[in-house]
Amino acid sequence: MRVTLLGHASVLVELTGATVLMDPVLMDPFEEGTVVSCPRRTIDLDALPPIDIVAVSHRHPDHFDLPSLALLDRGVDAICPGDPLIVYGLKQLGFQHVHPVQPMAPVLGHDFELFPTRSELTSIPEFGLVFHDESGTFWNQVDTPLSDETIDAVRHHIGPIDLLFAMYASQNFEFFESRSTTFPAETHRRNLETSLRIAPAVVTPASAGFRFAGEHEWLNAFLFPIARERFAYDLRSVAPQLVVTIMNPGDTFELADGHVKHRRAASTYARTEVDDTARLRFEPTASIPPLRDDNPTGRGLADLETIITRLLAFDLAHFVRTRQAAHAGVLDAYARHGVRYQIEVVFPDGPTRWFQYRFDGAGVEVVTGAGEAPADAHLVHRIAASALAGWVEHSRSFFSVRAASRRHGELYELQRNDAGVGLRPVELPDLLMYYVLRVAPGSDHAARDEVDKQLLQLGTQPRPAP
Repeated sequence: MRVTLLGHASVLVELTGATVLMDPVLMDPFEEGTVVSCPRRTIDLDALPPIDIVAVSHRHPDHFDLPSLALLDRGVDAICPGDPLIVYGLKQLGFQHVHPVQPMAPVLGHDFELFPTRSELTSIPEFGLVFHDESGTFWNQVDTPLSDETIDAVRHHIGPIDLLFAMYASQNFEFFESRSTTFPAETHRRNLETSLRIAPAVVTPASAGFRFAGEHEWLNAFLFPIARERFAYDLRSVAPQLVVTIMNPGDTFELADGHVKHRRAASTYARTEVDDTARLRFEPTASIPPLRDDNPTGRGLADLETIITRLLAFDLAHFVRTRQAAHAGVLDAYARHGVRYQIEVVFPDGPTRWFQYRFDGAGVEVVTGAGEAPADAHLVHRIAASALAGWVEHSRSFFSVRAASRRHGELYELQRNDAGVGLRPVELPDLLMYYVLRVAPGSDHAARDEVDKQLLQLGTQPRPAP
């Protein structure tokens, strides 16, 4: 077996009997132009060996990349989780043999086996993948947190693991929610514990080889608290018997007769241009740039005003006042805590328009204004006007607008008893996000609309879903 890293989470596995391409992201930038591979790499697409199977682990755009999938032969077998969006996208692209698979159910081929492994903590269908043939066993964990039961089941079914691509990065994506830069100690501990329990012959930190680029580059200082080298150092510290190595695009692992050989820069079709991982240096005291609206598509101010006013002064206001039964739990929680929720919209011309929703037991009062916003809100969501307009119109996805917003909150309950004063933080879903993702017109098919938009950009006319 030969395992080649193409960059980030894209891996080519040459088994006895089949060549498998997993999570192909073959061009930079990706994720709607917000990120690039890191280390920086080059792939010679014409030199890739013939692919028999393409595997997509989950729907996040740094793994499910339609422009890359469009470069592949549509006659190959495609395996994926039972996620209707991935299945839809693959079939719309013209893949003829799409096979949704169940985690922990083996996929048997001629002289090889693929074993999808379940993810314990995810809101979407997702799998890791174990590759096994006569030469050995490789487990690509991807982004899947693993339970002890899953690990034990894999070892019982397959046997010892020769090579593990381990989840390691503990990316601080909570930063988008709260601007928190707390070191992710528990996640780091769990990732180390997972590698220890799997006990592979060789382990490499993987599936996090990207950085934010362009106007989003400032995020790199806050989102990547665990470097590859730190994970490797800590793992060696607690398990000196493990062989831990760092892999770059174009490196290969060769498995044979119970041995794993790491061959650096051995690939003829992928190579590292420069190791620029220093640009991911974690600097939680770095400056956060002020939120502004660069209006990348040149939307007119009057157009933005109309869309934002309709959305926030009418549509969202109507939603919170009517308290629909399907969403009563969230709205009742806001009312129970007497929340003052505030949305502050930054327009391209500079001024901020604000909308405050004041909940109490009698109803909701909506107050609007311009300029300096009130300082009495419990929860605040600041967002660029053009980003919000594109998001609610489905011309921009959540992944492309999340850096154009700021959120913070100060909501808690106080209690007093014989032991003293107790303070309990109250966590509520962000109301704007809840509305756009779950309630707004078209929210039920927004993800499919995003796939259709990309298909049109690729020159593929979406066909009605069967």
